[in-house]
Amino acid sequence: MDRPCAALLGTLAAMMAGMTGATAAAQDREAFLAGQTINCPGCDLNGANLDRRDLTGANLSGADLRGATFSRTILRGANLSGANLAGASLKRHDLTGANLTAANLSGATLHRAALRGANLSDANLAGANLNAAVLISAKLQRAKLSQALLFQIEAGGADFTSADLSAALMGSARLIVARLDGADLTFADLWEARLTNASLRGATLTEANLHGATLLRADLSGVSGERTNLTRANMRTSNLSGAVLRGADFFQADLADADLSGADLQDARLAAAKLFNAKETGANFHGAIMPDNSLHP
Repeated sequence: MDRPCAALLGTLAAMMAGMTGATAAAQDREAFLAGQTINCPGCDLNGANLDRRDLTGANLSGADLRGATFSRTILRGANLSGANLAGASLKRHDLTGANLTAANLSGATLHRAALRGANLSDANLAGANLNAAVLISAKLQRAKLSQALLFQIEAGGADFTSADLSAALMGSARLIVARLDGADLTFADLWEARLTNASLRGATLTEANLHGATLLRADLSGVSGERTNLTRANMRTSNLSGAVLRGADFFQADLADADLSGADLQDARLAAAKLFNAKETGANFHGAIMPDNSLHP
């Protein structure tokens, strides 16, 4: 067979395969919408009505779910990896143990949603509303959460390693034993957040607001940032070794027994702060206002 004929046959075979694939996809979509199956990976479900569906353990990976309705839909343990859920309304929904890796949830409403143990690694949650959501032991490594609403979240043991939390609103968040290593918390608001035993190693805290936060025994070694607000924070026995927090405000902060060895606190305000028994070996306090209100040379 000459080459032109072989090429033509190859093209026809590819076209037939594509048509067969499209037909199969359409059949899968029809079967899913008819309730005959809970699986529809890669399906175009834009605007679909999924109200009151029990999709526990469903496979909807890569599906386009923009504009779909989810009133009382159960998505517990569902595979939604890579799915497009931009702007979705999932308020109070059960997504316990769901796989949402690399899913697009930008602008989505997840207020009071149950996401215990869910995998949201690499997911886009920029501008999403997760106020009062349950994220206990959830995985959010490298997730995009810039300007997200995370007020009063329950996120004990959650992993936010290298997540983008810039300008996120996290007031009164419960982040006990959570991991935020390498996270970007620039301009983030963590007013009175609870971070007992949390790890923030190498995190960026530029102009972050941690007023009244509980950082008891927290690991902040190697954190960096300028003008961080740590006023009245409870930082007893916390680890700030090697931290670079120039111009930070520690007014009335409790740093008793904290490790400040090698920390750069140049121009910081430590007025009325408690430094009892703190380790200060190699710390830089140049230009800082000390607890007795004196200016460190």
